[in-house]
Amino acid sequence: MTRLDRTRTSPHQLRPFFSSQNLLNRADGSAQFDFGGSSVLCSVVGPAEVKIRDEQLDKATVEVVARPLVGLPSVKDKAREQNIRETLEPILLSGLHPRTLIQIVVQTMKDDGCILSTAFNATILALLDAGIPLKSILGSVTCIIDANSNEILLDPTTEELAQAKSTHVFVFDNKSSIANSEDVMDQEELLANVLFSDSTGSFSEEEYFECSRVCFKAAQAVHGFIRTAVEKKLQKEYQTQA
Repeated sequence: MTRLDRTRTSPHQLRPFFSSQNLLNRADGSAQFDFGGSSVLCSVVGPAEVKIRDEQLDKATVEVVARPLVGLPSVKDKAREQNIRETLEPILLSGLHPRTLIQIVVQTMKDDGCILSTAFNATILALLDAGIPLKSILGSVTCIIDANSNEILLDPTTEELAQAKSTHVFVFDNKSSIANSEDVMDQEELLANVLFSDSTGSFSEEEYFECSRVCFKAAQAVHGFIRTAVEKKLQKEYQTQA
């Protein structure tokens, strides 16, 4: 099958990654992550003082603000805030900073498809840049089932999303990626490795699990890229200090 995105020849080929950290001076951590033509800038402030009404005695309060490319936040942006917050809370070691606030602001810079996955990846890089303690590192990938060919396409563009029978967003942590590097997982093991899943459209159970397998394999490349990006940043900091 020939993809609408002519820069890629394979249905399971991801667009090029790009990331940059420590971009904003007034934030404790910041990062930009690009999936091809999609780009998200994320800032993290905290642990900081929290309002009494939001204070939690045993852990930090996590607040996520999603800002669209233009205009005011819509229902989709509010849903994106909830998805990111509920996925991050289990992997944040927020118990180390009780009665504080960790504020995450996600700003869409360019949107050419897969903006939720791009936001997830930008957020984890910003949290690492801020030094927020984490249980694991997440990586997110989106795929679609094409309405014409019924084939699974990874990392679709906006044009490809318009011709999708169904769209699937997955988030996996790097622990599951390391532990299950071989493609020998059954359905229960695969579901246990999913931190977040959002599927829309018409699809069968078999198609869903095949999408999750394809995205799980692609997420390992995202995990590797994030690790490399953080290592290069740390090496650069050590060289500067020396």
